[in-house]
Amino acid sequence: MALLTGAAINLARFQQSVLASSSSNVAALQAYQYAESKADILRVTKYDSLTAQAKTDLAESNYQDEVLISEENTVDEHKERTATVNVYVKGESHPRATLKVIRSSVEPSTGVPIGTILAWPSNILPKDGGVWLLCNGQSTAGYPQLSAIVGSNVPDYRGIFLRGNGSQISTHYGSVTHSSAALGVLQGDAIRNITGTVGGNMRPTHGSGVFYLVSNGPQGNKTSNDGAIFGFDTSRVVPTANEIRPVNRSVNWIIKAA
Repeated sequence: MALLTGAAINLARFQQSVLASSSSNVAALQAYQYAESKADILRVTKYDSLTAQAKTDLAESNYQDEVLISEENTVDEHKERTATVNVYVKGESHPRATLKVIRSSVEPSTGVPIGTILAWPSNILPKDGGVWLLCNGQSTAGYPQLSAIVGSNVPDYRGIFLRGNGSQISTHYGSVTHSSAALGVLQGDAIRNITGTVGGNMRPTHGSGVFYLVSNGPQGNKTSNDGAIFGFDTSRVVPTANEIRPVNRSVNWIIKAA
């Protein structure tokens, strides 16, 4: 609406500032300026409302304009028309300025491409004129452009983190290759291997940290280390759960469908 209003203001200003002049260069410049203003209006006119306009006198000027609308063409599953603006000096049969505007039946909504995924902090989906779906594995039926990108179902991102596709090497603690699964494939959790040893020739009496003493030996004989058993339990030192995870806060992953 703001663009339409601005274009109309520019058109009115042009009409008010047109000077009666016989100079061909000035006439061409003024005609082009008007054609630009008219084209701005056509760019924000709804596709189904595009109409041709016969040659019409411009008020208080020596100019006329017309709008030609081409036949409809099919391009990549949508329709297109070309609107042509011609501006004439009165009495002339050839336009002093011509501009073409290609319009598509696919009207832009937010400028966000279909298939875009966002982290969304609410259970109420965006109301921006587009269509957003929760990334919960639901069907893409009814959204052909989205189906062409992700297939018959949206990705299911419930309870998981997203990771960049591919691999790279880091050297923060040794040389480690970090690799994702194939694009869109769910990869299970994992940690780097933890290894260690417990030596003999000792009479264990207690454990510390992640280690704890289970048994000293037969009949709890603390003078023999035969059959001594140590336990390893990380929950004695750090929080544990049934998954590997960093500190986090949940969001809804949503995808642009239309």
